[in-house]
Amino acid sequence: MKLRTKIALAMAGFMLFLLITSFGVAWLVSRQQIVDARYDVLRQALNLLEEDERNRQAVLSLHEDSVVLERQANGDWGIIGGQAEEGLRFPVNFGEPALVDDWFVIATSNGLGYAFQDAAVSETLQTLATIFLVIFLIAVAMTFVGSLWIVRQGLIPLRRLETTMERITESGTLETIDVGTSQDEVSTLATGFNQMIGRVEGSMEQQRRFVADVSHELKTPLTVIEGYAKLLRRWGQSDPAVRDEAIDHILTESRQMREDLIEPMLELSRFSSLEEVETEPIELNELAGQLTERFERSHGVHVPIEAMGAWQGHRDSLQRLVIIFIDNSLKYATDTRVTMTPDRIEVRDHGTMLNEEDRARLFDRFYRLDEARDRSGSGLGLAIAKEVADLNGWTVGSYANAPDGSVFYVTK
Repeated sequence: MKLRTKIALAMAGFMLFLLITSFGVAWLVSRQQIVDARYDVLRQALNLLEEDERNRQAVLSLHEDSVVLERQANGDWGIIGGQAEEGLRFPVNFGEPALVDDWFVIATSNGLGYAFQDAAVSETLQTLATIFLVIFLIAVAMTFVGSLWIVRQGLIPLRRLETTMERITESGTLETIDVGTSQDEVSTLATGFNQMIGRVEGSMEQQRRFVADVSHELKTPLTVIEGYAKLLRRWGQSDPAVRDEAIDHILTESRQMREDLIEPMLELSRFSSLEEVETEPIELNELAGQLTERFERSHGVHVPIEAMGAWQGHRDSLQRLVIIFIDNSLKYATDTRVTMTPDRIEVRDHGTMLNEEDRARLFDRFYRLDEARDRSGSGLGLAIAKEVADLNGWTVGSYANAPDGSVFYVTK
């Protein structure tokens, strides 16, 4: 059963309940009003008979087809005035009007009773019940048909979504659906689908660029290795100098490919796969000392670092991020200085002034400035820093350090 049919049946069922309740109450109220008008005649007869038993004939004039009753010794009611069909029984209580078939009956406390027949009441009630039944059936049918139409119109975005998904499955081409101007829940679902398609397209495009960039970055070192391998095979056996030169270049290119491309890619993949990290207070003075010692040992330079307080976060993530910033600054600029506080860390330097287009792409994977392409590196360092920051819920960015140079920062 389709969703629109289920919804229409549910709406029709609810309307059925409302109609049964409403028509039932309306019929009972109408019946009571009709009967109450006849009960007034019974109460007049009751008053007359209780005032004086000799009013038996007088009460017969209150309504045609009326009779006066008297309780018999066996408890039944016998007719002592007027005429009625034989075998008719009147089970009534004292002072309480009652409707028995077409007869309206009431009994007095002195053993007398009064009854009159009004066939029009039954006909009226039957006609009223028939009218209510016809209206009820028409209302149920119209409710079901109307519900189907309303649901059909409301589910148009869902049908578009279904059709679009079928086309995507068949063709493999991503596409969005037209949401329209409505603001209902189905349109919200369609909007969410379009947003999901947009993210998938972005992810696929990023993956395509990643594969293309990796292929491009691997092409140069592999070409160099292949060239020296051919040189080694052709001249290496007879010329030791050529052999040593080829081996040195192959080892150098292999090491640079591992350090500049393979290891950063593995590190980027590792951070991308993490879902959460443990946090702890990180004493920034202690971290500053470790970083200073590291760069004096690896680069032979002293990096001034001002630090105060403690940073609450993942120690390895923060250390790796700051190392990337400092290493990038030492590689492409001069006069590197670091400031670390509990909420913000900055790495300042002096070097090439970047335009806004270049600065906006600094954290993209494999992006390198033109003047940096002849130096070592793969363009993955700042991308790793961005991945680390996203994992920890931090924000990284860069702005110009006037009159020249840049400032790279990370904030909570």
